Amino acid sequence: MPLLIKKYGYPCFEKALQQVEKQYDAMPEAFKGHFTFDENGKAVQLRSPHETKQMIERFFAAQNGR
Repeated sequence: MPLLIKKYGYPCFEKALQQVEKQYDAMPEAFKGHFTFDENGKAVQLRSPHETKQMIERFFAAQNGR
């Protein structure tokens, strides 16, 4: 979204980004920070698939233990 905002500047893109950021902030930590995108829009993995799987499994195990 930031790339689209920078390139086109449409207010609807700004509004969409605000909504995405709001929803991201509301997500449990186990689902955040697994990947990002570089300046060319290419996905960059921040955690290994194994580490991601473990974090998500721990999240759901904690939910089931409540």
